Amino acid sequence: MFAILVLCFVALTAAQQPKPCTTPPQWEANIFDYNQQQKFMVRGRLSYDAVYRRERIIEEVNFGSQGDAFDVVALFDSQTEYIYDFKARNCTRRRIERPWRDFGIPQDARSFGESYIGSSAAPGLGLLVTLWGGNHTTPSNDTVRTFGTWTYQACLPVRFISHSQRFGRTETSFFDITAGISDPNVFIPRRECLTEKEYAMRDILFGKPSKQIQQQ
Repeated sequence: MFAILVLCFVALTAAQQPKPCTTPPQWEANIFDYNQQQKFMVRGRLSYDAVYRRERIIEEVNFGSQGDAFDVVALFDSQTEYIYDFKARNCTRRRIERPWRDFGIPQDARSFGESYIGSSAAPGLGLLVTLWGGNHTTPSNDTVRTFGTWTYQACLPVRFISHSQRFGRTETSFFDITAGISDPNVFIPRRECLTEKEYAMRDILFGKPSKQIQQQ
């Protein structure tokens, strides 16, 4: 009888463990990004595609007192990004060295409970969020510690913090999130970034990849 009670208690405890919600794989948002070690600050509009590991951000970047503006298309599956400099009016193509940032909640993340941003004293005074954290190792063997908050409803990212020895501490905040990708051509680099042949084949080279979207 005691053994049966113990097993029932363990099963009940396991059932009560919070499980990560599923963040929409494709969305767009205004973001504010700050890296303490590299001392840069970014404000911009992000188009984010976790299915095909693609990002596009039109951003203002500040290094101390110096400010620049860029249009960046980052294609992580091909490890290539295209960076258009609005000030210099030219485009640079380079290999991506940084790891992909998954803004969803890892399945092995640790729950830190729920909390309100603002107040729960009355309806409409606050936003209920879930808090999660954890560690993971990148392919370059860099250990990254993460902590983030996601909305209780819809599981949208609100704030994401990561820290590693190589990249330092980065804090990212998200605003005005909309689900889905508004422009299907958003991940096609600017014409200035492509050769004539690439631009003529842009829909084939940079359009929707052929692999199927996995059901969430």
